[in-house]
Amino acid sequence: MFKTKELTTIALLTALCVVGRLLTSPIPNVQPVTAIILFVAIYTSIPAAMIISTLSMLITNLYLGTGIWTIAQILTYILLILIVGAIRQMIPLQKYLVIQLFLCVGVSMGYGFLVTLMLAPFWGVTAFWPYYLMGISFDMMHSIGTVLFFIVLRYPLIKIFTRYQFIHKSRDD
Repeated sequence: MFKTKELTTIALLTALCVVGRLLTSPIPNVQPVTAIILFVAIYTSIPAAMIISTLSMLITNLYLGTGIWTIAQILTYILLILIVGAIRQMIPLQKYLVIQLFLCVGVSMGYGFLVTLMLAPFWGVTAFWPYYLMGISFDMMHSIGTVLFFIVLRYPLIKIFTRYQFIHKSRDD
């Protein structure tokens, strides 16, 4: 399915996500994982984004703490990656930075919502909306961090991916 060069790139991006998440863990919900995964989903392939997200959550949660939330995180990332993949089929996302940045916000906020939705029953939460709204500031921090990391990492990743021919060409190119 993947060539050696692609597997190496996936491994390196997973390592970047792991190191980035661990280094930024003192800042609540600000980490580069979502930005990198979103970048991969837009510019390369949906399966690669799923692999990177799954491995990143498994590995970092070994350090930060693992539990039922690990499954919720992985399932949420996979669902959001599939949504980005569907959008990518309709809109040539690679051409529109503004849409990419809106996706950063939408995916980050959606991540918080979906993880909370999946975990609420396990914590015995009967009133979902107050529970979710109490954590929305963390989702907003996640969104701001994702946008900033996406902007900072976008150009270097495009340059590297183009050089190593790991960029997915959109239909309109």
